[in-house]
Amino acid sequence: MRVGRILYIGALVATSRSGAQTAPIADWPLAVGSRVRILSPVLGDKQRVGNVIATTWDTLVFHPVKQSTSTPIGTPNIVTIEVSKGKHTQMGKGAVMGFLIFGGAGAFMGNVAYRDCHPHCLWKTTRRSDTLTGGVLGGLLGAFVGAALGGRQTDTWVPVAVPVR
Repeated sequence: MRVGRILYIGALVATSRSGAQTAPIADWPLAVGSRVRILSPVLGDKQRVGNVIATTWDTLVFHPVKQSTSTPIGTPNIVTIEVSKGKHTQMGKGAVMGFLIFGGAGAFMGNVAYRDCHPHCLWKTTRRSDTLTGGVLGGLLGAFVGAALGGRQTDTWVPVAVPVR
């Protein structure tokens, strides 16, 4: 029962965020070529990712990814805008989560699969050692799988304060 509590607490700690939301930055007008994610009724009902072609105090010229035309957007029509401040991966978080999940599953399977040794065994094991072995092997496999899945690079988005007229 103690191992289950430790795994549960570890999973909660690993997934919690250690900070508040990022405060908006006052980088208006945005630099030409900045990668942005914007929500505006002019572009439709979902966020679009693209590059800044030009900015003034009241207009942003936006070039969406995989499109050939640019769109000017007035600042009153910008609901939210975020600028990319680089790329990051989730390898560490994936490795920790994989270790906890696969380690717990491996410990459970090691515990369930335990059989008392018959007289013709190579070595005698206990339920505790089988549980520990299953947990460690499952955890190592899970850490590898989690790091591989978390290795994809994603943008780090920071909100931008749009000037109000």
